[in-house]
Amino acid sequence: MIDIEGLGTGPDATILTIAAQSFDLFGTGHYDRCYYARITLESQPNRTIQQDTIDWWATQPEAQTEAFMEEGRVDLDQALDSLYKLAWQHKFIWANGPTYDMNILEHAYKSYGKSLPWQFYNVRDARTIYSLWPELPKPPTSHHALEDCRRQIDMLQATLRHLNVKEIK
Repeated sequence: MIDIEGLGTGPDATILTIAAQSFDLFGTGHYDRCYYARITLESQPNRTIQQDTIDWWATQPEAQTEAFMEEGRVDLDQALDSLYKLAWQHKFIWANGPTYDMNILEHAYKSYGKSLPWQFYNVRDARTIYSLWPELPKPPTSHHALEDCRRQIDMLQATLRHLNVKEIK
């Protein structure tokens, strides 16, 4: 499962944080293999920041603390390499919708001339799976990318169990 937090909604949005969490689709919980990084803004001079997204972040005081913390930031180039090392090991890459996280990351990889660590046809949309169980309990989104990965995994696994799905091809 991949989740990012950013400063815009287009493919060239500036990235604040990147997270990825390994998990067993038909199990419960997640594995120890994960990745989380806060990204330096200076390493993204050609990426965009949208004012409406800045305004939205201003309404998220708890989420701001982690997403905007300066300590421990890494350059986007380095973060993409680290994400690659985890993501390439998995056939399917899940995200909460196909048009935000994956588009932004794909644009970033291409901007650096890097190969994607996934095949485009193996990207899966967790939000569509959740919609198959309208009564799914949905804990609030924290906007901490790694916590949100884990929340999304829990909801995905619960939905698949509820629907008695045993295999995805």
